[in-house]
Amino acid sequence: MSSSGKPYLPPGMGFVNWSNSNDECVLAYSKECDVGIDLEFYKEKNFEAISKRFFAESEVVKKAETFYPLWTKKEAYYKCMGGEFFSVLKNSSYPNAKIWNLQGMYKEKHEIALCVRSGLIQFNAVFLEDGV
Repeated sequence: MSSSGKPYLPPGMGFVNWSNSNDECVLAYSKECDVGIDLEFYKEKNFEAISKRFFAESEVVKKAETFYPLWTKKEAYYKCMGGEFFSVLKNSSYPNAKIWNLQGMYKEKHEIALCVRSGLIQFNAVFLEDGV
C-alpha cells in the first residue's frame, strides 16, 4: 500500500484495486494503467441529505437507483486517479478517465463501477464464485 492507502504492485507487474461490501469483494487489474473499482450493495439511507452534503448541486438525488450509480463512479474515480476525496465527490465530471457501471452476479441489488485512466478501451470482467 502507498502512503495514501492505494494498493500497488511492484513496478512492471501492473495495477490493482479492490472493493468490498456485504462480505463480497471485487478486484480490478490492468497491465496498462491505473484502475479503480467500487462495489456497493443497496441500503436504505437519506440519499437527499447525503447527496446534498457530498455531491455537486446538479447531482442531488432522492432515490437509491440514482444515488448508487453516482456514488460508485465517484469512488472508483477517486481510487483510480487519487486526489482529495471530498473535492472528487463534489465534481460532476471525470477528466482523463473512462468509467463504466457494471452488473455483477450478486442476487442482492448492487452497483459496481470501474474506472481506468484514459487510453484503455478494452477490458475483461471475471466474476469468481465462493471456493474458486
